Amino acid sequence: MRIREIRLRNFRNIDAMAFKPDERLNFIIGENGQGKTSILEGLSYLSTLRSFRGAKGDEMIRFGETWAEAACSVSTGDWVNELKVTFAESGTGRTKKTAFVDGKPIRSSTQYLSSRFGQIEVGFHSIVFNPSDHDLIRGEPATRRAYLDRTLSAEDEGHLKHLSRYQKALEQRNALLKLERRPSTDLLSGFTEALIDAGAHVVRARLEWFQRLQQIYDNRLKKIVPLALPLRAFYSSAWIKKNEGISITSADFDPQLFPLQTTLPSLEFFSAEFRGALSAQRDAEWRAGITLVGPHRDDFALFYGNQPLKGHGSQGETRSALIALKLCEIELFRTRTGHRPILLLDDFSSELDRGRREFLLRYLSETDLQVFVTSTEEPPFQGQVYRVKNGKIEV
Repeated sequence: MRIREIRLRNFRNIDAMAFKPDERLNFIIGENGQGKTSILEGLSYLSTLRSFRGAKGDEMIRFGETWAEAACSVSTGDWVNELKVTFAESGTGRTKKTAFVDGKPIRSSTQYLSSRFGQIEVGFHSIVFNPSDHDLIRGEPATRRAYLDRTLSAEDEGHLKHLSRYQKALEQRNALLKLERRPSTDLLSGFTEALIDAGAHVVRARLEWFQRLQQIYDNRLKKIVPLALPLRAFYSSAWIKKNEGISITSADFDPQLFPLQTTLPSLEFFSAEFRGALSAQRDAEWRAGITLVGPHRDDFALFYGNQPLKGHGSQGETRSALIALKLCEIELFRTRTGHRPILLLDDFSSELDRGRREFLLRYLSETDLQVFVTSTEEPPFQGQVYRVKNGKIEV
């Protein structure tokens, strides 16, 4: 898969821009605030329908304008697809976002993201690495859950659908729990069973991904820092029994207890665990008015040696762990789908020390991925160079 052409209009601080990138390495050079990252943000939005900077839809529209669009031509083999996302101000003060595949508007985010799994696969997925963004390790659990589900949804349409079902059942169940008068037991039970079924699929897929990650994660770190301590990732949950090598309970942070090989439990196991946890929390949930346990409250933890990186890891250890995680994400996606993602590397010239920069430079020079790199410095090796100034691009 590769991007053949990128088109942006009224997007962020870009008036109008169109260019055909190289199929391998693309360096986007310019001073800060000129529009370099906006190009990567446009590509990311076309891939995931979200900003990797966490920006809202109205922030995509250039100041003084009422609409914006990001579009690209994507080729998979001999097949070319046209993708577009538009943003338009409405009379209600909200921004209307519409996605298109080959000129046809798509009804929902789930349907748009599912387009990569159709009979003619779009296969478009982007992986973003921002060296200064440590929220994935140091931020809140919601950030890590969102990352995990986006990563899984990119390679597995089933997870995308189960996650959508889970979120819908969770909203409906929470609405019932908020009622002043308790509804019938049968009514709540119906939404509970729907939640359990979807939740079991969601969490098993998450743990299966962690099982695959465990097999390669530490090895990828050793390529960056040969003498590094062991690096491991564990799923953390208050309702799943500790599963050796993959998951830990929320209160249990001693990775020495877990070997690296394990068998993933069945869907029936997760359903039974979830059902039991919900039953134990029944009275507390009525008092709180929300569902207190489930995949929507789970987390994961990265360990460097015997300590969690969150709260204990140095900047260098954290950055190395993030680079290794992104390398694993690329490899796991390619193995599962057979597609090559595009790699978006933002702000390459800052944050990383010499050793980690040299590793990434070597990786970029050897990879067969289509890569977009933004920097304030000249590229260190051969590739297509684009210069951005005041939202304009020059080759």
